[in-house]
Amino acid sequence: MKLWYKLLFICFVFLLILFAGDAIQANLRDISKPFFRSSYRMGSIVAEVWEVFFSSRARIDEIRHLRVKNAELEARVALGAETEKENRILRAALGREIHPVTYIYARIIGISYARMDGVLLIDAGMEEGIRPGMVVLANEGTIQIGTVAETASHTAAILLLSRAGSKTNVYAPESGISAVANGIGGGIFEIHVPASIPVREGEPLFSVGPPDFVIGYIEQIEKSDAGPFQVARIGHPIVLADVRRVFI
Repeated sequence: MKLWYKLLFICFVFLLILFAGDAIQANLRDISKPFFRSSYRMGSIVAEVWEVFFSSRARIDEIRHLRVKNAELEARVALGAETEKENRILRAALGREIHPVTYIYARIIGISYARMDGVLLIDAGMEEGIRPGMVVLANEGTIQIGTVAETASHTAAILLLSRAGSKTNVYAPESGISAVANGIGGGIFEIHVPASIPVREGEPLFSVGPPDFVIGYIEQIEKSDAGPFQVARIGHPIVLADVRRVFI
């Protein structure tokens, strides 16, 4: 008898699920919705808190890194200002202060071969502010090639430093030598250096300023086993025949 009741109960439950399953499922969904919504909201809150926590840590680390970089830059600026101050004091003590320079632009309008190695003629003179003894530069004002010898109203004659018989005081910072460069023509100079001082090909030589300008580079070194000197030949880093304009 009990077995019969159990079978009837099972059949009833089966029929109930079969015919009323959709309604039951709908009721279950309605009942569970608040729980799912609460879980979703709680998850969103946890995610936001997590993001804020870690993003704040990242921002703090970034701010700390930027502060360190800013301190480094401030230290470099202070060091640079102090170094510049020391350089100004040193230049003033040595009488080598740097002053702003305004150059006069001129074109080469002629070459005179009346003298050895030639004399350049430019289209600027006394009216443009040109005076005898002024330095003449080529290659956009970086290389000294001569000095003003004579001036007229709107023209001037330039003597090249490399002309035969010319003498120019020069120095080489790398080897620490000071010498007199003798012009031999064709854009070439010669200097005599003690054999005990090492010099190298390609070493730059500068005029004795201030200001100091590049004269040329050592192209060849001749050494003598018996003599106390070595001869270094210096050439301009440009071809004088190709120069079309100068700065004075």
